[in-house]
Amino acid sequence: MRTIHGQILTLLVLLLPALAAAGTLDDYYLARLVPGYAGGGSAVTGVVAKKALNHADRSLTMVRHAAKRDWSQLEPATQKVLAKAMALPTLTGERVCVPVGGHFTIHYATSGTDAPALADLNGNNVPDWVETIAGVFEYVYSVEVTQMGYQPPPGTTYHVYLQSLASQSAYGFTDDIYSPSLPPGTSTGSYITIDKSFTDPVYGSYTPLESLRVTAAHEFHHAIQFGYNYYFDPFYAEMTSTWMEDEVYNSVNQLYNYLPSYLPNTDTIALNQAINSTDLSEYGRWIFNRYLAELDGSRTVVRAFWVQLGAMPVPSNHADIPALPVLNQVLNQNLGNNFFGFAKRVFLRNWTTHVGDVSLIPPVTVPQARTFPAHLTVQGPINALATPYTFAYYKYLPSSSDGQDLAITFPGLSSSLAVSAFKVSTAGTQEYQYNAGTQSIVVPAFTSDATVYLLVCNNGNGDMQTPVALSFPADGATTLDGSTLVNGTPLDANALAIPAQPPIPVTPVVSSGGGGGGGGCFIATAAYGSYLHPKVALLREFRDHYLLTNAPGRVFVACYYKMSPPIAHFIARHEVLRVITRLLLTPLVFAVEHGMLTLALLVGCLAAFVAQQLRLLRRRASAH
Repeated sequence: MRTIHGQILTLLVLLLPALAAAGTLDDYYLARLVPGYAGGGSAVTGVVAKKALNHADRSLTMVRHAAKRDWSQLEPATQKVLAKAMALPTLTGERVCVPVGGHFTIHYATSGTDAPALADLNGNNVPDWVETIAGVFEYVYSVEVTQMGYQPPPGTTYHVYLQSLASQSAYGFTDDIYSPSLPPGTSTGSYITIDKSFTDPVYGSYTPLESLRVTAAHEFHHAIQFGYNYYFDPFYAEMTSTWMEDEVYNSVNQLYNYLPSYLPNTDTIALNQAINSTDLSEYGRWIFNRYLAELDGSRTVVRAFWVQLGAMPVPSNHADIPALPVLNQVLNQNLGNNFFGFAKRVFLRNWTTHVGDVSLIPPVTVPQARTFPAHLTVQGPINALATPYTFAYYKYLPSSSDGQDLAITFPGLSSSLAVSAFKVSTAGTQEYQYNAGTQSIVVPAFTSDATVYLLVCNNGNGDMQTPVALSFPADGATTLDGSTLVNGTPLDANALAIPAQPPIPVTPVVSSGGGGGGGGCFIATAAYGSYLHPKVALLREFRDHYLLTNAPGRVFVACYYKMSPPIAHFIARHEVLRVITRLLLTPLVFAVEHGMLTLALLVGCLAAFVAQQLRLLRRRASAH
């Protein structure tokens, strides 16, 4: 059996002498993107380090993105191997599934190592797991595009491939459809590849469905990002896609596993640090997006970044567009100020959304405390944090003389540093701010039951004002986390979370990989012979805009799709039944097609009926 893995390994053997001379960059991309490659160098160490964290890698999207950016720097032999590894998946006995929503085409193998579980308990000629995948992606689309207002990726349908990715320790990836030797324009089409099953131990303790859900939410937002601007900054792309996981599926909470890679290291890892192969901090930095959304009171502050980026032209050098200047523009030149506010919230833990999950966020830990004698003024650490967009905490214990003031001075404080102190005691937590006149922070009555924490933040631009509330258009009828407004007050996501199960049942249309026709799986498709028939499309549109937008309509659709597959299957096999069904559907199609005319006829009939009843009542009254 020919598989892409076998072809790659064969090519590696033929090109081994040339690959032996490949540079560090070549070795890095070969180790990350070619299954079975055992080259030396730090790249392999990076992959192993990520596996040691007990969950698979999410960064293959950015690795592939970077490989295309660095393509001209790679050896010709490396380019040859990577071109094979980065080609569209080749699936044995390929079939496709198009879910009811019609936004995706799911490609899967029917044999070989890439084949998913092929059990088909409902007998509709589509593997149940493939149906589940289709439903999850349609649900993700409904949240990220329909509800949150993001621009959908280019194209009439989006292609998702199922492939065995456990050997690469990867959940999935999103890749653009352009050749790496031909830089594209800003808006770029793409496709997604995800693991076929998520059952391998590398995916940790999460169920296959949980892994599928967060992977779909994560990778589909990468597809959206490619649609806005191909030249995005990888670190913020990963921050956004990871943050999106919890906005779509609040119950999985996998993204909290990434926080320990960032929060304990905020003094050395900058907000905009480039992605590397030795940590997962680009995923852990998603927490900054949560702060921005909470400060604004709407998730649209994050969307505003991508809209702004989408309006920017192709860079002359085809390099990635740095994210922080764009984010600073979106935040009204107030990024540094808001980063300082973020550093405070990390300590105070006064998160206002997802409050049931705050315990999953690691608290600030300061390993070494500083003690001082009575009446002593101490100098703060003014030479630390040379890197912009980093912050650190320092802990002070009370002196032997109880109740004395603590004065922390900052002579010659850099304009890029912002400082503040918090006294934590049995009475609560009190913040004490920096006094520019005295160049100090004074914490009064430092008693033995208290601890003082000093925050030093390099906020990049020296903006020391109080964080301001932001204002962006609301994303549909929801506030943060998909909750609804009650008397103008947002409810926490844990009270009204987005449903865990996709609300739209999946009734796919199946065809062979070669494009051969397959049987329809609901009654209209069976009657008209094609999922793409204009009448079927019209009924789908009616379902999406009038039935699925209200609770009774959703109940009706759920019942219909539970009962209809066997009926549709029977109708599809008998031409006479197809004709009869089309005739029976004609009044419904007419009503949908001519909505206002149908409404006018109904109103006219109702008015005539009411008028007739009134005449009868008058006659009876006059008779008496």
